[in-house]
Amino acid sequence: MKFCYCPDCKDLGPTAWYRRKECKLCGKDCQIITVPISAYGVTMYALSAIGAALVVCEVFAIDLGLGTWRLYLMFGSLILAMVFSGLETGRAIEVAKERVGRTL
Repeated sequence: MKFCYCPDCKDLGPTAWYRRKECKLCGKDCQIITVPISAYGVTMYALSAIGAALVVCEVFAIDLGLGTWRLYLMFGSLILAMVFSGLETGRAIEVAKERVGRTL
């Protein structure tokens, strides 16, 4: 994840890769802090891929031999992916705060 830290207004917030490197509050240039992905993020992407594959199989009526378990696996993997997304975001925010050297 990438974070934008503005030394002028002391704001720390997530930023997208395509967004300009300026503070949302004051408009001045900000410092970009990059936090590498952890096991939570890898798990999130894996569960999202499994859920997406099961959705595609459901849309195209491909029988995987799972019976009604396919629905439990599909929704369960997508819900767990959201949980791991929250865990990854929380961890990344804490790492970014440590790199800035202060607690918001």
